[in-house]
Amino acid sequence: MPLINYAYVNGRFVRENEATVSIFDRGFLYGDGVFETMRIYDGKIFRARAHLDRLVGGLKELEIDFRTPAEELMVIGEELTKRNGVANGIARVYVTSGQSAFGQDLNVQGGPTTVFVAKPFEFQTNPAALHVTVSSVRLDTNSQLPRLKTANRLPYILARHEAKRAAAHDALLRNINDRVIELTISNVFVAKNGEVFTPSLDDGPLAGITRHAALVLAGEIRLPAYEMSFGLEFLSDADEMFATNSLIEIVPIVKLDDRTIPRRTITERLQQEYQKLVREELGL
Repeated sequence: MPLINYAYVNGRFVRENEATVSIFDRGFLYGDGVFETMRIYDGKIFRARAHLDRLVGGLKELEIDFRTPAEELMVIGEELTKRNGVANGIARVYVTSGQSAFGQDLNVQGGPTTVFVAKPFEFQTNPAALHVTVSSVRLDTNSQLPRLKTANRLPYILARHEAKRAAAHDALLRNINDRVIELTISNVFVAKNGEVFTPSLDDGPLAGITRHAALVLAGEIRLPAYEMSFGLEFLSDADEMFATNSLIEIVPIVKLDDRTIPRRTITERLQQEYQKLVREELGL
């Protein structure tokens, strides 16, 4: 890795220790922005286009006038990864509406703020299985906000505090109708009787990139997979549970509060299929 690590900030590659964003930026003031986090394998960002298309879609939903196409962001990510000599690591892009006066003034100055970083990180070959606790936090999924990857993550942070107090790795969130949604940083899946289930997008989970991949892979190996609405009672007789996101890939959940979930057969098969998918898509 080079001695100097670079970040991309508003059209320029700058040294990370010299990168700055205004204290009047609306992302800092109000969380008015969106972000994407991607995994780098052997110097290549996996499914960058899917992530960046979601980023652009989220900015549109927030009515942020962002005019950089996803294709250009992909080139920036590739150049940043190369400049920083990142073989395996994390790429993150964050876009806010830009600078404005205090208050609810929507008149931004100078357009959106864009920050892109790429950092090395050594992921475990076999990530530790997860202990999950059920959170008391409820999300209002009548709003579109839980479906967007916005900069404002306060409900998820509160839930992670609960997980920490419970000596758990993560927390399971529900909506105001008591439907299971997701974990704080991952989508959630349940396996029972040889079938796989994940919460319906209508209930408010993020349309995860790895979530989608897991559903497609399940179909390819003739494993029935369903998106459906369910509450906590549906989990009481689960044979397996697992979490998905772009950094951890697919990881088994082996404990839900005080209940142990020992089986991992389906989870392990999907883990293998996902790793094969990454290698094939990136030519590794």
